[in-house]
Amino acid sequence: MARLFAAILLLAVLPGWTDTRGMVRVEAASPDKPYDFVVHVRNIPDIKYNPLVRQDRTRMALDLVRGECPRGRVVGEDAITTEIYGLTSSLPDYVVLVSCARTRTSRRPG
Repeated sequence: MARLFAAILLLAVLPGWTDTRGMVRVEAASPDKPYDFVVHVRNIPDIKYNPLVRQDRTRMALDLVRGECPRGRVVGEDAITTEIYGLTSSLPDYVVLVSCARTRTSRRPG
């Protein structure tokens, strides 16, 4: 009986690990880039979120980096096509590039 429950639990949890379409990631950009964060936003529609609408992707990306970058701004985005022609069809993965507002250092003359 315990094996049956373990098998049911495993089958219920396993699909969440293999499906990465809804995965959200925030990565720090390399220092030579004009942006600070690379945000991989969801490509699955949800309540009050449509991945096909640019404002929704922007809002999600800025909400995700708000702790590290309170005055962030979006400087670009990219769509990565993940479908295999003729075999699968899916929405593209969206990447939003976020730059933090840098404070200007006051330089004294001389």
